[in-house]
Amino acid sequence: MRHLHQDRNRQQTVAVYNADYRVLTHVSWQEAIRLLLRGSVYVIERHSPAVHIHSPSTIVELPVSVALREYVHIPYRPGNRVTRQGVLARDGFTCAYCGGRADTIDHVIPRSRGGQDSWENCVAACAPCNGRKDNRTPGEAGMRLLWEPYEPRERARYRVPALA
Repeated sequence: MRHLHQDRNRQQTVAVYNADYRVLTHVSWQEAIRLLLRGSVYVIERHSPAVHIHSPSTIVELPVSVALREYVHIPYRPGNRVTRQGVLARDGFTCAYCGGRADTIDHVIPRSRGGQDSWENCVAACAPCNGRKDNRTPGEAGMRLLWEPYEPRERARYRVPALA
């Protein structure tokens, strides 16, 4: 049997699953114990060897993961939507073809050829490069991208990519 005070240097988190067993979040071990004592969750997995939490009147075994007793509806939130301003900011207002100042966006694979409005298909471009590329792929236009377009993560959104 291990006691929690042996693990003080390590932040202990507990996985919380919805009633349909999809991961909702991770909470601190203290919040997990509160949820257990309230009866809002039940234990799915325990530590091996067991970790016990002691209070003056109770000893509780710390879980690794818990599930909610009742389903919690999570409303749909559309993902990271592509916008003109978002693409320009992600690329640092730098043209992906020449490295100059960008003021438009370009679809790497043109929409008329099945290209999508996606983070991986849109880059910032200056007006001359956008006009020169026209309704062609970069290879057909004899142009190359200075970096590959990517979907920015929520935390690192709009980070300027390193020029190749």
